[in-house]
Amino acid sequence: MAINFNNRWVVITGASSGIGKALAECFAREGAHLILGALPEEKHILENIKCEFQKHYHIEVATVYQDFAKTDGAVKFYRQCKKLQKSVYCLVNNAGIIAYGYFHELSHKTQHRLITINLMAYFSLMRLFIEDMIQQKEGVIINISSVSAFQPTPHHAVYGAVKAFVQSLSEAVNQECRGTGVSVHTINPSYTDTPLLKTNNFPDKIWWYRISGLAKPQDIARKAIKAVKKGKRVYVPGVMNTCIHLFLPRILPRKLSNLIANYVLGAET
Repeated sequence: MAINFNNRWVVITGASSGIGKALAECFAREGAHLILGALPEEKHILENIKCEFQKHYHIEVATVYQDFAKTDGAVKFYRQCKKLQKSVYCLVNNAGIIAYGYFHELSHKTQHRLITINLMAYFSLMRLFIEDMIQQKEGVIINISSVSAFQPTPHHAVYGAVKAFVQSLSEAVNQECRGTGVSVHTINPSYTDTPLLKTNNFPDKIWWYRISGLAKPQDIARKAIKAVKKGKRVYVPGVMNTCIHLFLPRILPRKLSNLIANYVLGAET
């Protein structure tokens, strides 16, 4: 089925900044109506975005506030969306955090929080919204993953492991949904210049930046929506990133691939 976001309702988590905000604006240009999610403390930011988009794009925008670090955060978010009584056509799982450092040094609390937000919230929202989509016989789920899903990521090991989970789940569920009118897509950018990389000890520079630099959220968002509309189920922005992350891990010995990852993902001093 052709994917068309015009006059459809799209839910986006983590919409106050970075890729989430950029995606929201791209969807607005497509004529989609938006349900934007963010943390409660980001309400002033998201309300400004809401007013801006309504004024410039003449669309409807609703806002929902929830903390996915809380065990029931994702379920409460879904229930809040349901109360709006909108037929959701697309869910974009985007909210996430990162933590940089050695696995044995990062606290259990920090890494558990990452798993709750980046894995359990994705899983829960995907499972809750997809049932509605199956019943309405159409829908699109877009999981913002990462190139980290395709090989281990030393120094942010849990982040990469979680993205691998999301990747595998997305591709498996997409196969299960064949013939239902519902499709599941992953967007797999490399490092992108967002607030995510300015938190939890992430270094200002890592060796990998010498190879790929930092992508712009607006470019990722624009390319992502274009790829989804073309029906791509897995999309890595950039030819070089596609070669490095999709093809090289298949031909290099796994031990060598892991050694390279350990080097290029280390902090540049």
